[in-house]
Amino acid sequence: IFSWLHRCSPEFDLPNRGWVECGCALPGVSLDIPSRANPMASDPEGLMPTLSADRVKFAVPKKGRVYDKVLELLRGTDVSFTRKPRLDVATVLNLPVDLVFLPAADIAMYVAEGNVDLGITGQDIIEETGLPVDFQMELGVGSCKLCVQVPVSGGVTDPVQLLGKRIVTSFPAITKKYFDGLAGGADKHSTQVRVVHGSVEAACAMGLADGVVDLVETGETMRAAGLEVCSTIMESQLVLISNPHSTHKDMIAYLKKRFVGYLTATKYVYMVYNITKSRIAEAEAITPGKRSPTVSTLEDSSFVSISVLVKRSEVQTIMDRLEAVGATDILVFELRNTRGF
Repeated sequence: IFSWLHRCSPEFDLPNRGWVECGCALPGVSLDIPSRANPMASDPEGLMPTLSADRVKFAVPKKGRVYDKVLELLRGTDVSFTRKPRLDVATVLNLPVDLVFLPAADIAMYVAEGNVDLGITGQDIIEETGLPVDFQMELGVGSCKLCVQVPVSGGVTDPVQLLGKRIVTSFPAITKKYFDGLAGGADKHSTQVRVVHGSVEAACAMGLADGVVDLVETGETMRAAGLEVCSTIMESQLVLISNPHSTHKDMIAYLKKRFVGYLTATKYVYMVYNITKSRIAEAEAITPGKRSPTVSTLEDSSFVSISVLVKRSEVQTIMDRLEAVGATDILVFELRNTRGF
């Protein structure tokens, strides 16, 4: 049809015109082809939501190693949304918030420029870009290290040995600052910092670099490439950041409370045990709590019940220590969520 139409009407240029613009039609044939003059016509079902200035725009990573972890955080804080296929904007159903899914490396820029009010990204990205954003809190997930890595068989044991060599990285600003510091100034060395985006670890094997600066999470990719850590530049994790001039500071503070409450629940458990009054001080020394333990009287006046939050990672050790000082009936409960910490 389009080939025939173009021969009959040369003014119809398919790549650049729509049916509305050229005024062409086929008798008895109805084709719903939008005009380029009306971009929204390409969204007949209204799938592209309009971002309202009255709602907080919250940028989160759209994919990558931290995507699933961010989704878990959003579920834990009851940020309820449905993301339609191929769309990078989702309306939160129970809060005046719109989620915007962006590459993690770009989120700090969007936040700093005020295109979004709030964002989740890595500390390494903030350090690399140096953009003016307000730090809200660490999120305790997505932990990794930015490291200088060298070939295992290369004989390099100190990053100073790489001064004047070729370094490949996706973090040129941090890398340059690091090697400037090693040399005692930017004019004291001739280290070449080259930028690649993706598969940084392959640079040494391909002959492009003498060392690389890249993120290390488990180290599996690094070891598979025949590399080892020579030096750690910084530790990184996901953080919550906001625009300093956002008009939604109250909602940003409210969302921060939700994150604090949920993360507390993931890090702590609720422990209850009985102990004789004469050994309360010993027991409290083992379980001081996040703020202070709760001590309740029992029908047996020689005993008390102590309730306290303890770190999830220390539960077994604490139970052993409590039992050693005479604690009984030790119970541990999971926390679903918290507030006020």
